[in-house]
Amino acid sequence: MAARVNHVAIASDQYAMNGRFYQALFGMTPSSKPRPARSVVVGDGYLGLNSIPRREGRYSGLDHFGIEVDDLEDTIARIVKFDPTLSALKRPPIRPYAAYSGIDPDTNIYDLSQRNIGFQKDVYAENDGSEARARTVSHIALRTRHAERCAEFYTTVFGLTLLDRPKDGNFYLSDGRMILMIIPWKIADYYAQDPARAGLDHIGFKVESVEQVKKDMEFLIGENPHMHGRPLGYGSEGEARLNLLKKCPLGCFHLTDIEGTHIDVGE
Repeated sequence: MAARVNHVAIASDQYAMNGRFYQALFGMTPSSKPRPARSVVVGDGYLGLNSIPRREGRYSGLDHFGIEVDDLEDTIARIVKFDPTLSALKRPPIRPYAAYSGIDPDTNIYDLSQRNIGFQKDVYAENDGSEARARTVSHIALRTRHAERCAEFYTTVFGLTLLDRPKDGNFYLSDGRMILMIIPWKIADYYAQDPARAGLDHIGFKVESVEQVKKDMEFLIGENPHMHGRPLGYGSEGEARLNLLKKCPLGCFHLTDIEGTHIDVGE
């Protein structure tokens, strides 16, 4: 029942530049067989980050994440046993990273693939976790209404480990390297700002030096002004959004990518 979080997708009108941003600042590497017309895929040696073009009628920002398992049939049987209404849907064959899409008890969408199944491409086939890197994705955060039920789903169906956690009401699940942080969505958290929909909230990176990341940011903006993320923490509402992000205990420095996705950085 071994499973791992193997990718996260960001929908963006500037998907190509957004992919370059993660390459330049965090040292993520592109696929050896890119598909630039469809998306820009980079990886940290373990997890793939897929910047996809925002399609009509869709929102920009964090879109979904993916889980890789040893046995698809066994996993789907576990999903149905947990809740028959959550059965996964088969994906189009052109997808290089997922055989199925599914939903958790709060209808958060995830992709589902099988390890070494043969059709995977891009960094999803190339990332095996064996290469040590200075900057890697450490966690993805999911803000959702029924956090405890969702945590039960990911531990029961996929075997993710529930970690000891601070008394903050959140759930921290691990695949052995990546953390899936599940945060209860509460309307009260959005006092003094426009409420955000439930769903993926931010991604986090573990780096060798936060101070070096700050210096690298300044260098990148000097080299290319398009490498600048969105302003963060400005105005009363911006300050409220930043303060909410700062509640994550897994990082200490905060920024956004080109699209405005919140990023939480820690050492």
